[in-house]
Amino acid sequence: MHRSGISSRPTRRVVIGMFGALAVAGGAACSAPGPAASTGAAADSTPTSVSTSIGTEPVTLKLYDGQGLKNVDDVLIAAFTKKHPNVTITPTYDPDNVTTQNQPRQLASATPPDLVRVISVTAGTKNNLLTNLDAYAAAYGWDKMPTSQLSQFRAKDGVAGSGSLYAKASGFTMTGLYYNKKLAAQVGMTTPPASIEELTALMDKAKAAGLTGMVVHNKEGGGVFPFQLLINSSMGPEKVSQWVFNAPGATIKTPEAIAAAKQVQDWNAAGIFPASVNALDATAANAIFANDKGLFFPWGNWEAASLDKTMPREVGFLAMPPATAGGKVAAMSDAATAFGIPSRSKNKDAAAAFLNFLSSDEARQIAIDNGFMPSGLESQAAPTIKQGSVLADVTKAFAEVSAAGGQVPFVQNATAGISNRAWNPETQLLLGGSSTPEQFVTDVQAKYEEELKR
Repeated sequence: MHRSGISSRPTRRVVIGMFGALAVAGGAACSAPGPAASTGAAADSTPTSVSTSIGTEPVTLKLYDGQGLKNVDDVLIAAFTKKHPNVTITPTYDPDNVTTQNQPRQLASATPPDLVRVISVTAGTKNNLLTNLDAYAAAYGWDKMPTSQLSQFRAKDGVAGSGSLYAKASGFTMTGLYYNKKLAAQVGMTTPPASIEELTALMDKAKAAGLTGMVVHNKEGGGVFPFQLLINSSMGPEKVSQWVFNAPGATIKTPEAIAAAKQVQDWNAAGIFPASVNALDATAANAIFANDKGLFFPWGNWEAASLDKTMPREVGFLAMPPATAGGKVAAMSDAATAFGIPSRSKNKDAAAAFLNFLSSDEARQIAIDNGFMPSGLESQAAPTIKQGSVLADVTKAFAEVSAAGGQVPFVQNATAGISNRAWNPETQLLLGGSSTPEQFVTDVQAKYEEELKR
């Protein structure tokens, strides 16, 4: 039976990443010694004396984000200002396709927003335009959060991934494998596959039953998805992240990446992927899955709400199995918005209080209600989610990946042109049989080096 209405469009943040471009709430009651960092220190990029109290005097914060996050931001702002009635937050939303160009201007302004969407941590730290949040992290206890929830927003010596903290997320995306529950039962899947070998065996059974084992679409480069889901585990989150963050010496040309490319190529050659995968777009792929013809669908949280409506209780979600049984799970998981505080902000303490609110129980629920995964501590109460929904499965998988330190940025975010110049055409060649796994990773690395001019 055909089910219409399945969205083919991921969230704004993931579109940027793929195809072109919560601290305890009660922590606000504690305070580090000394006066508020914002007092008379508008250009202080590394405050050392901060306060978790924002007082009772009227404060106005300016916030900058992309239009695609307006709905969730507006709810977060309303909830925060209700809790702190002396604070007013005035948001500005740019169209998503111009935020990349306009965000640097916002940061460099003599009167910047107090909270700004951070697209590149390293770019924001080069000229000390972003506030170093280490003192606030210590005061609020953000360092108790899972490491991988913060690592993407750290930078040291011009390289992201480690060092001081410069942003904090309002929520996260989550990637993995959707699966058709009826077809899973048909091929004998009673528990999630514990390894890539078990995953392959299940997809082979699906192929033998006349089904598509994994619904991959590669017209716009979606073939990168299964490849990165594989290397996240085999190379490890740290090595993949360092490549995305342009760390010196980072390379995708590794035995693990070659093996992952071979696995993807072998799956396609064995008929695990749809026929004419290189001509298939997201809409066509959704139709295959919606019509009970595909077992697994490698995609992300942005599809969960639609699937809950069009295929209620018929779809599950799991993290990509590790390379070998017993290994740690990992997944591409980007921020909905990573908010930073410009160093010229005159209201750093109030802005930091908003960042702290982003990992409160209330904000975690807001994130879930808007389709994003919540930031915060493992010990916090889980947000309310409809039991049996695919969103509940996505959230469970995110908690598993987060606890394992397995959040990884999208490889398409490594450089401005890497998707169009490397990932998209090279996956087309790989799946079309015109390239080898070795040539695939060699060519991607070469284009990466060209982009970085090193």
